[in-house]
Amino acid sequence: MLTFDNSPPVYWFIGYALAAFVVFSAFFKPISTRTYIISAILLLIFMRLPVVVFNRELNPDESQMLSHAITFFKDPVYWRSVDGTTIGPLDNYLLAIPRLLGFQINYTSGRVMGLLCAGGALIFLFYSLKNWFGVAIARKISVVPVLFLAFTQEVDFVHYSSEQLPVFLLSVCIWLLSRATVNVGNLKNNLYFLGLAAGAIPFAKLQAVPQALVLTAAGLWVGYQYFKTKRETKPLLFLILGGLTFPVVTLLWTLALGVFSDLIYFYLLGNVIYAGGEGFWGIPGQFAKIFSLTPDFQIFTLALIAPILVAFYQIFVKSKAEKRNLIIPVTIILLLFSSIYAVTKSGNDFIHYLNFCIIPWTLLAGYGLSRIEKWAFAFPVIVLLWFGANDAYHFIKERRLNAFDSVEARTLAQSPVVIELKKYSKENDYMVVWGWQCVYYVEAQLPHGTAENHSERSIFSHPMQAKYKSRYLSDIERTKPAIVLDAVGKNSMWVQNKKAQGIESYPALFQYIRSNYKLIGDFDDTRLYVRNDRL
Repeated sequence: MLTFDNSPPVYWFIGYALAAFVVFSAFFKPISTRTYIISAILLLIFMRLPVVVFNRELNPDESQMLSHAITFFKDPVYWRSVDGTTIGPLDNYLLAIPRLLGFQINYTSGRVMGLLCAGGALIFLFYSLKNWFGVAIARKISVVPVLFLAFTQEVDFVHYSSEQLPVFLLSVCIWLLSRATVNVGNLKNNLYFLGLAAGAIPFAKLQAVPQALVLTAAGLWVGYQYFKTKRETKPLLFLILGGLTFPVVTLLWTLALGVFSDLIYFYLLGNVIYAGGEGFWGIPGQFAKIFSLTPDFQIFTLALIAPILVAFYQIFVKSKAEKRNLIIPVTIILLLFSSIYAVTKSGNDFIHYLNFCIIPWTLLAGYGLSRIEKWAFAFPVIVLLWFGANDAYHFIKERRLNAFDSVEARTLAQSPVVIELKKYSKENDYMVVWGWQCVYYVEAQLPHGTAENHSERSIFSHPMQAKYKSRYLSDIERTKPAIVLDAVGKNSMWVQNKKAQGIESYPALFQYIRSNYKLIGDFDDTRLYVRNDRL
């Protein structure tokens, strides 16, 4: 079984050798484009393998979404069995695919799905660049995000995150738009599928909607220009039809299954509360704060800064007579600003939000590269030198190259409370965790018995707290979980105050637990309650 310790020098050497070939193939014309793309994707997979096989939580979002996927096999109806709060149903259903293929749902399977999204997004990004700027520019600039995503070991860019599927869908939209703007393929088909992909994005992550709106507006502009010259409305109608397809199907699905009100209250209105932010004037400061937390993304930006500045000059300074196909630069600029808005809107300092910026950064650099193409070789070299120097430093100082030591970490860990609860649970039993520690669901491989698998929206004060608390209790009464854990304490994210936030802080819930469950004990600061009939 494949494992990696913290210092695999031969493997790392092969990785850098492959990276050198990828860079060479990007610039050496006799090497085919297909060879370049295949080698680039192989590099991404090769350098991501150490984190893929590291079967441990890297970010709480991973456990949250994986436990949702586990729950679907008990009850597959989103917003009844699962509420991902800010995360849409598509992100979570994606994680169920490995189990359909016979694999366990765990951190490895989740990162495989994330890697597929990242690789797919890079491929669609390349072909978008090719359509807009030509194959030479596409090869020379797309190699930069490939190297960044292959070699970064910053956790926020390598764990399965809720941004990866939306970014993939956005890349599909950009590719379809690029085809439509340069008359590649059937315009009606391009615009229909552009609308279809854009219409699906809100059900992957609401945070990506601003970028989806930009791409939809660009598609409308293309359709309108076609109407002006051809007096033909079908492309516009196909775009609108595509945009409505997924939302209408979802609407009918929620009405048929009786979860439409949950969609409105908990996915739309509930997330309006979450999306705080500091207003328009706070965006630059908030973005700078997040940007300052990630050296790797800073180097990625530095590597592209020259062509990006040239692009700004071409768009805003050059005379209008010199500008060609205005829809392309306008769309790219709006994508860039909408990505910054998406990163900052919630007000949280989460680095993984910057996944939304990788494609707009690269597109803008591609737009400006033609003026300084002779310097293009320097841009991937900057990225490689950064990662090479970092790896050399850590190898010399600590004998460490790999941040994700998977020796003894290929299978799921078992927390003390999970070891104990397995004495009382059966396969497919519902379990509930009060507080925020979703890793217990993944380790136990048990579905959660409340729509939210964490209870922070029932604990913290906000306008909809009473509604969240009411649903939480009604879900427990409906599913009757065999196991209830009170995780508030040192192991819980955001909620650690046992006196103010523990299960006793919700008297109606605590009374139900006291009447139907027995406290078995406290295991590593997590209290275990077992339903009376299991004793």
